[in-house]
Formats: sequence, structure tokens, C-alpha cells
Amino acid sequence: MTYHDIGQGKDDLRLNNIIGRVLNRMLGKRAAQTFFDHLESTHSIQRQNIAHEMASFNSALKEYFGAGAGIIEQAINKNIEFVELETEASLTERTRMLKLV
Repeated sequence: MTYHDIGQGKDDLRLNNIIGRVLNRMLGKRAAQTFFDHLESTHSIQRQNIAHEMASFNSALKEYFGAGAGIIEQAINKNIEFVELETEASLTERTRMLKLV
């Protein structure tokens, strides 16, 4: 399945929404928005395109939050697992891409 397939688009939207919810919950809306602004201005990643730019997103997350990026990554992964339990759509491949090394 490619990014242009409808199913993949739904997964992208789910992943982007999960990331947004986790960052808002962990950082607060203002700090999360500051990070999203940083993504766009420094890394040319728009919020709605994070799923397409996971490697750059991971890099920006580590750059911006340092060791705290691992905690954010864990929270995102837990939320992805929860969504996978509730839906038949699989985000497993995207979860693997979220692993910060």
C-alpha cells in the first residue's frame, strides 16, 4: 500500500492526530504549538505531514527535547498501540519508524 492509498491516508491522519494529542497532553497546547512551529520553520515539516516525514520528525524531536524525546516517543507508541486495539487498521510499520535510536 502506498501513501496515496485511502487506507494509508487514514493511518497517516491517525498518526498525526496521536502525535498532536500526546504533545498537547505532555507539554501543554502552547509548548506543543511552539514545537510544531519549530518543525515547520527549521525542518520544513508541517503538522499534517509528520507521518510522511518520520525520520526528520524523530531528528527534530531529539534535537528539541534531548533525552526527553525518549519519553515522548514512549507515550506516542503507547497511544498507537491503544488505537490499534480499538481499530482494525494497523499502524505497526509506523510504530517501528518512530523508534528513536
